[in-house]
Amino acid sequence: MRLKIIAGNLAVVVLLGLIAYITVRNGLRSELAQKIDSSLENEQVLLDRSFQLAALTFMENTTERAGSAQVRDVFAGLDQNVRRTRAYEAAEDVFNWFANLARDRRKAPDIVVIVDETGTTLARNGARNVMYGKNLLSSLPALKQVLRSGSTEHDVWLEENENKVLQTAIAPIRGSSGLILGALIVGYDLSNGVAKSEAQVLGRDVAFVIKDRVYSSSLEGEAARDLMSFLFGSNKTSTEGILSGSAERSQLWLSTFAREQYIGITARLPMSRSLSVAYVVLGNRTVQMAPASRANVIIYMLVLGSILVIVYGFIIGTTFLRPIEMIEEGVLAVINGRTDLRLETGSPELGGLAYRINQLLNVFTGTEEETEDANGRVSLPPGNGWKEAEFADSPVKPSSNSDSSPTSASGDEPIEDAELASKLDSEDEHAYRARIYSEYFQAKQALGENVSNITNERFHQRLAGRADALTKRYGCKRVRFVVQTQNNQVTLRPVIIR
Repeated sequence: MRLKIIAGNLAVVVLLGLIAYITVRNGLRSELAQKIDSSLENEQVLLDRSFQLAALTFMENTTERAGSAQVRDVFAGLDQNVRRTRAYEAAEDVFNWFANLARDRRKAPDIVVIVDETGTTLARNGARNVMYGKNLLSSLPALKQVLRSGSTEHDVWLEENENKVLQTAIAPIRGSSGLILGALIVGYDLSNGVAKSEAQVLGRDVAFVIKDRVYSSSLEGEAARDLMSFLFGSNKTSTEGILSGSAERSQLWLSTFAREQYIGITARLPMSRSLSVAYVVLGNRTVQMAPASRANVIIYMLVLGSILVIVYGFIIGTTFLRPIEMIEEGVLAVINGRTDLRLETGSPELGGLAYRINQLLNVFTGTEEETEDANGRVSLPPGNGWKEAEFADSPVKPSSNSDSSPTSASGDEPIEDAELASKLDSEDEHAYRARIYSEYFQAKQALGENVSNITNERFHQRLAGRADALTKRYGCKRVRFVVQTQNNQVTLRPVIIR
């Protein structure tokens, strides 16, 4: 029974705990996933606009430097060597100007180039002779537009010497008459550092993608490799569609990088006519949904609660079962002959049951009950009990002779005598009760028995109970008794009154 109590309570605790855990965890995961999914498209638009705004600022700064006196004076040189020297010095000056952190958050540019009106390089910063005489119109188509229209352009340039993808601003260099003399080219590498910088501002991971690879990414190691495998593997069709310009951006997609789940969106990098470049905005779903692990506290509490249920179940089960076992052992002892034994228990819950069992034992053994204890529960047998064997029933044996006397029957068999029955029936109830008690009391005393514990009230209570039982048994009008003494034993012989 103890195990049934524990198992039932434990099942309820575990079931409710698991339901709570699954409900809370799934609710949190669903809410957090919906939050990152719904925000990612907005963050892609934010990065797009942020990039364009930065590009416009970049173009303004490049236009400003292209209009400086030092840059314009490059073309005032009398010969090619002077122009080369002045172009190199101007490129260095522009580099230092952009390197000033107060001017641009990306620090120093990766390249500064000055070209003439034909798109041929006069000089670049950092290396006087590198790229000299190289025509850039084919590798940087936006340069042709700048030299033709005189407008500042933004483009992405795959610089072959260093194999770098450069975010480039190209501004025309004009003479005093407004004639276009050449162009100033400033480029920043779309490096991992740029991707990380954008990711830090955005709060999401960012990657830049060209036709055959992920060029740079804020992801590192295995995650970066997994991203490239996905973009040019299972998601190749979508990636190529973005790079070719057939679509501006993809649908949201899910994938696993370095054993963490990411949600991402791919879009075409704006203001990049010369080179097809895409960017990817990534949200780490695993990290985003980490707060859902707080639901694990329910599991911890479930385990603790299960332990407490088991411990408490054993304690409560023992509290109830031990007194029951004691009562069972006591009843078994009475059945085996210990008729003087009475049950005692310290359990408030089962004390009443023990008391009623003691009362029942007293009735069956004919024992006069003592006063109840302080709690009104336990009844103990007295030292000198009133056995009341004379109150026991015997089967009726009707007399064949209506004139037979009360003493003609043997033992304590019921008497059916019409004359005696008529006499007893006509006797007043109060007189009958007083007479029968007095005769019984005196007969007991005559035999030397102790009658101090035989009270009038208790005597008539027992006698009335037996009379009612016999009346029902024999279907008679009533039953009254006569006192007889036979073989040194007082008996109360029932008389059947029809």
